[in-house]
Amino acid sequence: MRALRLPRSARSRFTAVLASAAFLLPTATAQAAQSAPAAPARHCVVVLDQLRPGESASRVLSRDCATGTEAPAPTGRAAAATLLMTWYADIDYGGDSTQIRGSYGGCNAEGYGFAYVGDAWNDRISSFKTFNSCDTVSGYDHANYGLDVYYCGRCGSGGTFSEPYVGNNANDRISSWWISRS
Repeated sequence: MRALRLPRSARSRFTAVLASAAFLLPTATAQAAQSAPAAPARHCVVVLDQLRPGESASRVLSRDCATGTEAPAPTGRAAAATLLMTWYADIDYGGDSTQIRGSYGGCNAEGYGFAYVGDAWNDRISSFKTFNSCDTVSGYDHANYGLDVYYCGRCGSGGTFSEPYVGNNANDRISSWWISRS
């Protein structure tokens, strides 16, 4: 195939048009991205059962999710369960969230184990809050409590603790949690 050869005056005008287009293209793309509305956040409420002898993970009794500005109002089991922890997808408690509730009250020495955060949360957690005596928190890189990447023992006061950023070592790596009372 033979290349098209333009006269010198046409080549310089053609080059100028290409340069202008290349300059404008990233700006147009950035403007389109800025004007696109953000997807609404997804918020969930999960109720865990208390640990039974010999168990290493709390059973999930219920899970309810909604899309919008806040978590769905707890109903059924969730309404009677105690708020233990809330995970957030973004730093400073932003984006998607999941409330973890305990069916047998706040944290005690045995605590609650979440052996796998689920596919929707795996490697997405960036911040969290704890409540109701949950003052010891361990976050793990793998399901079933493999490779400790986050630990806070006796964190917070009065049984509540807020972590606006889990740190570079744990950010978007947590796959399982263990929370208890020291």
